[in-house]
Amino acid sequence: MTEPRHTTDYIYVILIDAPRSAVWQALTNGEFTRQYWHSAEVRSDWTVGSPVEFWVSTEQGDVVGCEGEILEYAEPERLSYTWHFPLNPACAPEPHSRVLFLLQDAGGATKLTVRHDKFTGKDSATYHMVSTGWPYVIAGLKSLCETGKTRDFSILAPD
Repeated sequence: MTEPRHTTDYIYVILIDAPRSAVWQALTNGEFTRQYWHSAEVRSDWTVGSPVEFWVSTEQGDVVGCEGEILEYAEPERLSYTWHFPLNPACAPEPHSRVLFLLQDAGGATKLTVRHDKFTGKDSATYHMVSTGWPYVIAGLKSLCETGKTRDFSILAPD
């Protein structure tokens, strides 16, 4: 049985002119995420049930900006984890949402589908943040994978 799709699902599909292995590494290696994802370093042992954390530097030192739990790890095809923003006062009281990355070979390039769901509704602060923020994060990922140049487009994302 498949889960029903909700109107608050956020889905983004893009082609990246890089092999799946490169896109996978850019999604799962903190040295890469720090270059395009709000300067956040992803950390996890990538075992189902383990934590995943996005560490950011603040005036108070390094803190977890986003956290979750690994739900699925099937390199280099599927990665899924829960998602929560404990540092953001509007998002902190909301329950965890879920993100899924699906990587498909596209003739040596990668078709990347990002599906973010399980929000409390369209009025959710988390839904607003991710629906306006994903395009900037994915643009930085695409740029890094295709050119090797670092550019964090997410700093341009609206608040």
